[in-house]
Amino acid sequence: MRKQRGYVLTIDLLDGYQDAALANARELLGEAQLLLSGKHHARAYFLALACIEETGKAYSAFDAKGRNLNDGALCKKAREKFEDRSSKIVSAFRAWSTSPDSSREMLRIGVGLVTGIKDGRERSMYVDVGEDEACLSVPRDVVRPAAATDCVKLAALCLRHTESYVKKNVPPRRTSYEDRLLSIGTSTLKSMVGKTDFWEYYVDQCNKGETDLYKAMVTYHDAYHEKKKQFGDG
Repeated sequence: MRKQRGYVLTIDLLDGYQDAALANARELLGEAQLLLSGKHHARAYFLALACIEETGKAYSAFDAKGRNLNDGALCKKAREKFEDRSSKIVSAFRAWSTSPDSSREMLRIGVGLVTGIKDGRERSMYVDVGEDEACLSVPRDVVRPAAATDCVKLAALCLRHTESYVKKNVPPRRTSYEDRLLSIGTSTLKSMVGKTDFWEYYVDQCNKGETDLYKAMVTYHDAYHEKKKQFGDG
């Protein structure tokens, strides 16, 4: 596992990171398309996934410019997003998923891609023993032509929408609650919002005029989840 580095995040660094990641994503997409046209499906799939990851890194760099870069803990979380594969993939879909021309079918394929990213990426490049521990997993046999085609299409969509989004928009200035939310672990958030008790708390906050979901998640985490308490207990 790559050791987490402590480099300083600045606007200039994030500008450069965003532009370089997008440029690299364009090159990877072009190479994936060439491989696909030559029916090298496994390698086309691998490079398309790499393109999506680079696109996600570009979006994450764009998003980070709207956060408090003087907060060391927050910057650490932002750097982690550049290294975490699942975070990169999810970030790659952010701009495209909000576009009016996104289709449910491609979103469905995208969700499946995100779910299987850990195994699919490695299996598209390397020979290994299969899950049944009896047969080999060979890239050219594992990656179907349709899967490679879909992945290249997705890479192109993610890249096109991300390039357009960062060109037309400025990084949204994040509130202190949005910044704080980034420092709370993903598994913790999933556990918290999966409980009825949190939503009862949020409804109560809304009834009091506090409709900010991010604020509700942070305050519930600090007052209840972290202390293993239930809002519903009164």
